[in-house]
Order: sequence, then C-alpha cells, then structure tokens
Amino acid sequence: MGYVETAHAGLAALDARNYDLALTDLTTALSSSLNPKWLIARSKALVGLSRFAEALHDADLAYHTAMNRSNRELMTEAQHRRAVAYNRLGELANADACCIYVQWMTEKKSLTGGVDPADAFTDENGLWTATLEDAKKEAQESQFGGAATRDAGMAGAMQQNQGPSAAQWKLSDVLRRQILFKLDQLDGQDPARKRTARVVPPKRDFNRLGQAAESKAKEPMVVEAQKPLVSSAAATAPKDTALRIQDFQSATSMNASVFSKGNDKDTVKVEFGKDWVTIDPLIYPDGSKKSFAAKLAGEVDPEACKYTVMPSKIELSLKKAQSGKWPGLGKTGTIEEMGDFKSPTKSQASAQQTTSAAPVASSAPIESKPEITQDTTKPTQAAQPTASSYPTSSRGGPKNWDKIVDDDDEEEEAGVNDFFKKLYKNATPEQQRAMMKSFTESSGTSLSTDWNDVKGRTVETVPPEGVEAKKWK
Repeated sequence: MGYVETAHAGLAALDARNYDLALTDLTTALSSSLNPKWLIARSKALVGLSRFAEALHDADLAYHTAMNRSNRELMTEAQHRRAVAYNRLGELANADACCIYVQWMTEKKSLTGGVDPADAFTDENGLWTATLEDAKKEAQESQFGGAATRDAGMAGAMQQNQGPSAAQWKLSDVLRRQILFKLDQLDGQDPARKRTARVVPPKRDFNRLGQAAESKAKEPMVVEAQKPLVSSAAATAPKDTALRIQDFQSATSMNASVFSKGNDKDTVKVEFGKDWVTIDPLIYPDGSKKSFAAKLAGEVDPEACKYTVMPSKIELSLKKAQSGKWPGLGKTGTIEEMGDFKSPTKSQASAQQTTSAAPVASSAPIESKPEITQDTTKPTQAAQPTASSYPTSSRGGPKNWDKIVDDDDEEEEAGVNDFFKKLYKNATPEQQRAMMKSFTESSGTSLSTDWNDVKGRTVETVPPEGVEAKKWK
C-alpha cells in the first residue's frame, strides 16, 4: 500500500477515534510527504492520546508547510489545532491568542507586515488581559458572530465549504469562551496568563521525521520537537551557565518559571514543603541533569501548590500561607548545595515530640499508621474548573458552555452538525421556531435565531456559489 493510501487509512482511523492506528498510519505517510492536512490530523490523534506537547509540535509544522503552499485554509486549521493543544497544556493565554488568529484569518484580515492582533491584549509584562466580556463584544461586531450571521446562514456557510467558514469561526468562538472563562477565575499573575505565542510559530528541526516512521513499531511517535532542543542547549551553553528563574507574585501567591528544556513530565518529581520546594531531576542549560531546590522567602500551603511541566520550562504556582509580599522567591541551588534546608512537617514535628516525651519502659514495637502524602502531580479539587456559566440578559437564562461543548477537542471531532444540534437544544422556544422556519423555508441554506426577523416573511433559498436551487416536482 502506497503512502497516500496509508494516509487515507489513518484519516479513516481518526474518524473512528482509533487514535493509536491513526498515529501509526499518519506517521508512516508523513515520512514520505509533509502534507499539512495529515499533520493536522496527526495533531488531533495526539490530543486524543493526551500527548499535548507533540500535538502542538505537529500543529506548528502544519502551519509552516501550509504557508509554503500558500494554503490559507489549512493555515487557519493549523492555528486552531495550536489553540487546542495550548489549552490542554494549560497555557491559556497562548490558546486564546491562537483563537484570535483563527478568527482574523477566517475574516480574511491581514496578518502581514508584523501585525499581531494578540498584542492588544498583552500588557508590558507579557500577561494576558482579555476577558470573556471582550470575546462577547467582538462576537457581536464580527461578520460571523453578529447580526450578519442571521441572513448569511450558518448552514449555508457549512455547505459552501470553500475556505474558512462561519462555522469554523463559531467553533473558535466557543473555544475562546471556554478559555476566557477559566482565565477569569485565575489570579492576574497566574502563569497561565503568560503569553508567548505569535502569529507565526517557531521553526524547528524536523530532519528525523523519516527515522521516526521506521522505528514506529517500538515507538509510535518520536518527539522531534524536544530531543534536538536538549542537545542544542548543551552545545551552546557554557558549563557554568546559571539556571534562569523568573518569578512574579500577588498578595496570595508566588509564581516562578524555571526555564529548562526537554524535561520528561513522567520522570520529573516536584515536592512542596512548608517553606521549600524541590525538582529532581532537572535539565540545566549545559544539558546536565541535577536536582533543584529552593528555600522559600515565606511559608506556603503545600497541598495548594501545583506545578506544570512544559517543553521549555517548569511552572511553579505557590499558595502563600499568609497574604503579603515576599522579597523574592528565596535561596536556590541543588539539593546538595542547599544542605539541611527542609523544615520538619507537622507529622514529623509531632513524632519528634512523642518520642522525646515517651518513657523508655518497653521495647515492644509500636505500630504506626503510614503517613498519607498528597500526589502533587494530580490537580486538587479546588483546581477543577467550575461550570462555565455567567450572567446574561437572555430569556433562556445563563448558558453553560461546558454543556454546549463538554470538551473543545471532542466538539472538534464530533463535527459542526453536533454543534448546531446543541445550539438548538439550548435555544429558547422562540429561537427554536425561528431556526425551524428559516431552515425549512430556505431548503437548509439559512439559519436564523431572530423570530421577529423571519416571522413575517418567507426566507429565501440561498444556494452555495456555483449551485442552482431547483424545486422538487
């Protein structure tokens, strides 16, 4: 079977949500041809396998290959896949920026000459300032999100399938609202607000793509984005290059970015104490693997602290035990350099007091219960997102975007039809009447939710360009 047929088999497996088979077939096909459509498909499969950093890698490559072919439609799809991957990685500001790029490209706005619409929502510290209200306002002003949609018809846009469509804009808008709802719940200095994404993603070294396909039997996917980065850093950084750490804080939290490329999230172990934190192992700028420790400038709540391993850094989010400002993160170094820096935990202090107070009267062993520690790799209950509902003037009450789209990637795979089914289900009775009347009278080419607009007229059929509407005999 040729590589084109293999690619088609991979696309069929993706439609069936057989992500492992899709990944294998698409990787084989991509070893022969870097087709942007296949890269976009493989990015979807990787998201389905929870391999989000690799999904972002494929989306970046898909954008460049589509740009080389001057294919604006596939460039837009690649931007959407970047948004999905960033969202799953927890980099919410970058995800929302990519959603904005999708919408600009869908509306055929120019992104040449250094124009970057995301700069309008980025402050001087590189933090994201866009809110859910900003997205709603932009949707009302857009040719796809506002009143213009009623006459143009969402279903008609779907059927045309010529370049970026109104349906694609709507899907991106739904994802934006999910992202911004989560951002609105975060502190203004939260690491997820840090924006680094640009219109054109960074170029990477993909020379080993063919080798990855040859070894797919043992390893379905080789991360071309990460492994070269480690060797590159080791080759250019002197041995004594200091580890770069950037911290920023609010009254209730201290956040730190430890810049380190190529760490494996499955092997990195992060531990939090009352006034300390450790990372082991950590890749240093010269490529060596060593431990990292910080004696914090204040006390924290270890159970409320969390971390995120990213391709180029590890983000630490520390919850302060008491509100206030710290002079900085604290003293840092390797665990060996720091010496005895760990303060005893409550259970350790209690055990020491019990030992010193107990009389030495019996040598019988004392049964003790194992200490229960929290797995900091799993999000705490407090970190789980709440239902995405917000105030609205709609007669139907507030919309829960999590119910409209339970998961941004599942919505993408379910297709646009499912989106409109859910839209109809969550509409008011008056909006449903308008949708039924406009869709039926226009032979499925227009869709309106404005009953006042359609109740007194017959909605005309607006066929796609190049198609002639004919009545049944």
